[in-house]
Amino acid sequence: MPEIDPKFSYLYVAKNEMPDTYAYFDNVANSIVVREDVYDRALNGSGRDRFTLAHELGHYVLHSSGVQLCRSDGGRVVTYCDPEWQANTFASKLLMPDHLIYTLTPSEISKEFGTSYQAAEIALYKAKKAKLAT
Repeated sequence: MPEIDPKFSYLYVAKNEMPDTYAYFDNVANSIVVREDVYDRALNGSGRDRFTLAHELGHYVLHSSGVQLCRSDGGRVVTYCDPEWQANTFASKLLMPDHLIYTLTPSEISKEFGTSYQAAEIALYKAKKAKLAT
């Protein structure tokens, strides 16, 4: 990513530095901060951890304007305006493009695209729903 955006950076931290957080995107510093154990598992093919990194990359691509975004318990946010929904959708489409998965089973998707079974189920449901809408 630094080759594409010289302002982008990433940082690996020890698990004890972020015991309750796997990774996050700091849009002020334009940096993804990820726990070392999450990064290592992603490199070793853990679907959940690969999705986590793709999710944070989604925040970088979609939300790196320097505006701090957060969710609150105050008001209802339209789903597609929720930055977490946006990052999840980005990660899903990056790792499991609709046109490549809609004829597969969740098990096939999980194995072929290196994702968790749960992420594959959700992606397949949404891909089939989108296919029906066209």
